[in-house]
This record gives sequence, C-alpha cells and structure tokens, in this order.
Amino acid sequence: MHLGQARLCAPWLSFLTLPSQEHAPRGFVLSAEEANRNYFREAYRTGVLGWGTEGPSPCAVAFLERARMQVPGGTLLDAGCGEGRHCFAARGLGFKVTGIDLEPMALNRARCLARRNHVAGIRFLEANVYSLPFPGSAFDVVLDYGCLHHQRKSDWQAYKAEVLRVLKPRGLYILSVFSPRFRFFRAGRRSWHIAHGAYRRCFAPQEISGLFGREFEILELMEEEGEARGFWHALMKRQG
Repeated sequence: MHLGQARLCAPWLSFLTLPSQEHAPRGFVLSAEEANRNYFREAYRTGVLGWGTEGPSPCAVAFLERARMQVPGGTLLDAGCGEGRHCFAARGLGFKVTGIDLEPMALNRARCLARRNHVAGIRFLEANVYSLPFPGSAFDVVLDYGCLHHQRKSDWQAYKAEVLRVLKPRGLYILSVFSPRFRFFRAGRRSWHIAHGAYRRCFAPQEISGLFGREFEILELMEEEGEARGFWHALMKRQG
C-alpha cells in the first residue's frame, strides 16, 4: 500500500451553511437512513448544498485514469452519484457508467445535465447501496465518493458485502471518505457527527485497511493537503 498526500486535491469543495430539514413528530426517532434521505432531499429541494456539484474531484479522476489503463472501456458503478459529476468524468474516460442514488431530484438533475451536454452511455437509477439491483460481478470498477461516510459503523459489513457482490474479481474500488481533518472532526472528540439530521463519520487509515484489507489490496491511500483537506482517497483492487 502506498500512503501519500495530495496537495489541494479538491479546490472546488465549498463548505456552505447546510440546510435545515423538517423535524420529526415529537417522540418519533428517524433511522439513520431515513434522516440522511430527508437531509439530502431538502438540500436538493432548496439548492443549498454543502458539497461541490460542478466538477469531479481531481483525486477521483486520477484514480479513474489509472483504472482506465487496467480496464479500458470497462463497466463502472458510481454509488451515491448525486448530480453525476463523477459519472460524467468516468464516461469521458470511456467507461460504461451506471450511477445510483436514493434521491430522485439528484438523479433528475443528472439526467438533465446529460441531455444538455449530449452525453450518452450513462444509466442513472434510483437504488439503495444495501440492495443493489445488479447481478453478481457486474462491474469492473465501483466508485464511492462520499457515500460510505454517511453509513453507520454497524452497517459497514452490509455495505461491503454488496460492493463485493457486484464487483468483478480483481476489479477496482475507488473510495473517498472524510478524514479527521474535515472541519466537523478537527476538535478530535469523536469520529462521528450529526448535523441537520445527517450522519457523518470520519475514518482513520487503520479503519479503512481494517474494513477492506482482507478482500482488497490497497494500492494507494492519500489524504488531501491544503485548504480543501479533509478526505481520504483510496484505490483498491479486489483480491482474485
């Protein structure tokens, strides 16, 4: 495993004030999945987002370029694709792309952007990462930019099981998750945070290797540097 740093890997990142969301009735507690879904629905409804939408992460693109060298024209799943910025980047590199998300408004915007920019060859589907509607070994590459870090630790194994099921043997997995340098976690009191109802968790490098090290070879793990720091980016290859 190569552990490095990437300078200003995501200069497009904007940390805006995140939108409030509707409160549940008194005495009613939402599950983490329901709370996250409500948060993202409200964010897309209002257009007040706390993440970039215009361009892909340069770190993710660098890993996609390496993936293209191994599986040119391969199939790729973007788990939690949002408005599709990494789907468009992957398609531009020649991948056959499927993007999934739980939020219909995000998917509608992604489809509109594809039509507006005359981009063909991408499927956008509403789907749950814990129950992916694909056969086994369907994809050469799975990309997750910011999905896993919204899942509770108790759900990590279920998440990983679905990634393993749809990823081909020796397939590539590209993961981007919050690091302890992300602004919500810099005080260092705990590794999880709930804001506006959305659950977020940061990862230490040993947590990434501990979760994925048995099934994947971690080819590279790098952390951002500079003002945009706050993410780990990992490139992994599934064991044969």
